[in-house]
Amino acid sequence: MRALYINLASSTDRRDWFDAQAVRLGLNIERFDAIASGSIEESVAFRFGVSKSTVACFYSHRAVWNEIANGPDEYVAIFEDDAHLSADLSAFLDDPSWIPADADIVHIEKLGKRFWGIDAGQKAFGRNLYRAISNFCGAAGYIISRDCAANLCATFTEIHRDFDQSLFNDIPGFKFYKIGPALCEQDRFTANPRFPSVIARPNRAKRSLSISLVSREIARVYWRVTSAAVRLFRLRLPRLIAIGVK
Repeated sequence: MRALYINLASSTDRRDWFDAQAVRLGLNIERFDAIASGSIEESVAFRFGVSKSTVACFYSHRAVWNEIANGPDEYVAIFEDDAHLSADLSAFLDDPSWIPADADIVHIEKLGKRFWGIDAGQKAFGRNLYRAISNFCGAAGYIISRDCAANLCATFTEIHRDFDQSLFNDIPGFKFYKIGPALCEQDRFTANPRFPSVIARPNRAKRSLSISLVSREIARVYWRVTSAAVRLFRLRLPRLIAIGVK
């Protein structure tokens, strides 16, 4: 499977670190030139309601998708240049037969505590695969199909919040899978980050206690209803899944 990592021409420290990591793990991951925020018009960022660096991140991923859509590879792995990679990632890139046939994207990054998912009923080199049915985020590592890349290039042309939030939470009709334990983790979420973020993000207010209580009540009712449905119809039960990294 072809693999690419997105990197700004000016981010030589990230490039050197990522290339050294790939060599150490025996991986052939091609560099893809990222779009700089300085090339983004203020009017575009204003229209989207996000920072110029957020738009540049979005456009960089779109540029990768365009290349994939016009290329011969059925699946391609995409990484950002601060992704810490699993020691056994090569097995997953060498043999893509583990990817579910209906997968548009397989999210291979550890980010966030838990998500709602359904066991896919198959394993990938000892790891579990889940069909994601709730919101999640993170674009430091994912595998995308050529058809999905072409579809996103044609239909996903604007964002109005962080790119990864828009990709995985705002677009209906795509089938997203997650793998656990994950195969990579973004640098800023590790115990000892090396690099400052290049994306300007607004400060987010913490959720109020009332929202938290409502969320727990919804979850309680959900479990009562779905548990009864599972017993009655022998369905596969969606559950909260925690993804670690290995």
